[in-house]
Amino acid sequence: MRKTWDSKDERYFGIGIYKPKTEENVGTLWRTAFILGASFVFVVDSKYQKKSTDILKVWSKIPLFQFESIDAFLKTVPYSCKVVGIEIDKNAIPIKDYQHPERAMYLLGSEDNGLTNELKNKCQEIIILPGNHSLNVAVAGSIVIYDRINKMK
Repeated sequence: MRKTWDSKDERYFGIGIYKPKTEENVGTLWRTAFILGASFVFVVDSKYQKKSTDILKVWSKIPLFQFESIDAFLKTVPYSCKVVGIEIDKNAIPIKDYQHPERAMYLLGSEDNGLTNELKNKCQEIIILPGNHSLNVAVAGSIVIYDRINKMK
């Protein structure tokens, strides 16, 4: 007998930051990611240390992966998973029109520099949030996660 399952069982997502400016932004995004159902979080070209302010102990609930470089990050992208950049870019898809993939790794840049052109070119899709200015990276990530969970119900 063949096992059947709901397509929701084939969904997962992770979210991370390229060169985060502060550890607080990583911690805030990690907590939001845990609360809203992400499978993992990650940082690229950065180190993060567990904070005493982590009252939910999210470090014990979902993993944080730390990649030393863009190449190290790209080598770990799972099969059939899209890398989706979040960036102010003229070619980006507005988030209101965006259909989230079943499996995704959302990648944010730091507030100062965003994603490099090299990294944007490595993303399968780029989405843009409303507004003309850069948001705090943890806030931007939270908006993307919220949009995903609302559209994927």
